[in-house]
Amino acid sequence: MGTGKRRHAHDNHFLGMIHMTQVQTVHGGPTGRPSQQPGETMLWSMLTIAADQESMRQDVGDSIVRHIVVPLSAQARTWGGYRFGFSRNPEADQPAVHLHLRATNHVVERVWRFARELAEESAAQLGTLQFSGSTDIVYPSRQGDPVPQLMEVTLARFGGPEGLKLAADIAELSADLSMWAVNRFPRLNTRSTLAALLLFDTGHAMMRGPRSAGWPDRRATSWDYYWNAHLQACTNSVSPRAEHARRAMMAQMAPRIMPAHRVMAALASEPSVALWRKRWSQAVDLYLYRAYKQRVSRPAQQLTMASSGLLMNRLGITPREEAALGFFARAWSRDLEAQYTGESSRPA
Repeated sequence: MGTGKRRHAHDNHFLGMIHMTQVQTVHGGPTGRPSQQPGETMLWSMLTIAADQESMRQDVGDSIVRHIVVPLSAQARTWGGYRFGFSRNPEADQPAVHLHLRATNHVVERVWRFARELAEESAAQLGTLQFSGSTDIVYPSRQGDPVPQLMEVTLARFGGPEGLKLAADIAELSADLSMWAVNRFPRLNTRSTLAALLLFDTGHAMMRGPRSAGWPDRRATSWDYYWNAHLQACTNSVSPRAEHARRAMMAQMAPRIMPAHRVMAALASEPSVALWRKRWSQAVDLYLYRAYKQRVSRPAQQLTMASSGLLMNRLGITPREEAALGFFARAWSRDLEAQYTGESSRPA
């Protein structure tokens, strides 16, 4: 079984493959199409949008998601982008959003140009923004060309090309869910409650999803082991005295669990929340089922926590906040939810 340890800042860039920034000039190009045309190159590309430190506004990360990421996502798909996603810089004092796109070179150019146009149109809400581009990676590599080193690292993490494809599939739903949540719940406190429910759903889907019996690794992980590993993964960088910090956090969070559960129950009763939770749980279960069938040689817990960590990041939850929310999720259950809502325990 894997411990699920991860470095959040690195894992949350896995769709972009890279984080090497340089000045990028963006030009307009012809309309992209879903099928790759002769002479076109398929790229993984990343564009970083950061708040200007002198004109930084509150919740600028959320504002970038609302005013740039949401419309850009829809347009990228219309123009022929194969994959579009985003992640946030986990450092609260340096808010930035990293946009990830897999598309032909012409589509990449067009989408990034549109991103700048959206920023200009929303200057009143966003303030001054700084743009920096990535060194694009050709993927799949041309025949005879070596696989870029950073691509090799990513492929190794997710179990090869097929494993990366499966991870990207669930990441697309993660992006859609996050964009909906940022618009539906502008206040981070309410979004954090949703995040706690989704953390529970993720762990439950891994261990008790309809297809979990097919992969022994999913059933072999105990509930306590999973959440201990989750806490350790989230707090690795809190302090050199990480174990002491974890014990202190446990003591601090214990009296908050019951009040948090009442708020979680209220939010869980909202139909749109229930729908998204169901979609996410089913996606996690299906992702792990496909990973096992494709013989992706990575532990179920590692794959699960990588997807969960990216979702939390996109919701605007820092690793330390995720660690705290994990206590609420750990103490939650389907039976407890049914007691609060007065309904019978819903199926996985």
